[in-house]
Amino acid sequence: MKWETIEYMKPNGEIPIVDYLQSLPPKHEAKVVRSIQLLEEFGPEIGMPHVRTLDDGIFELRTKFSSNIFRSLFFHWYDNKLVLTHGFTKKTQKTPTQEIDRAKRYREDFIQRKGDK
Repeated sequence: MKWETIEYMKPNGEIPIVDYLQSLPPKHEAKVVRSIQLLEEFGPEIGMPHVRTLDDGIFELRTKFSSNIFRSLFFHWYDNKLVLTHGFTKKTQKTPTQEIDRAKRYREDFIQRKGDK
């Protein structure tokens, strides 16, 4: 089954995952986009080292490029739909709580506006 990724859009029109990708150097952006393509092909069941469950239905897509570690957070909406919330470059061993909380806020807003199907 193919999976569809959807980019979360804030009420003001900003798309955090796109903003994050565009902030990366081109080679790094290409590597993260390739990880997203793998997610679309295999879904969250691809597991480690690509996907890890964080908390309360929030997942992280992990991308490593040389010494850099990029994280793209997402949640499962319904059927084969995955919503990419935002990304960040990981600087600590543990995923920061504020990043998980941000993904949860974005999910709450998304579902409030789009429905939980």
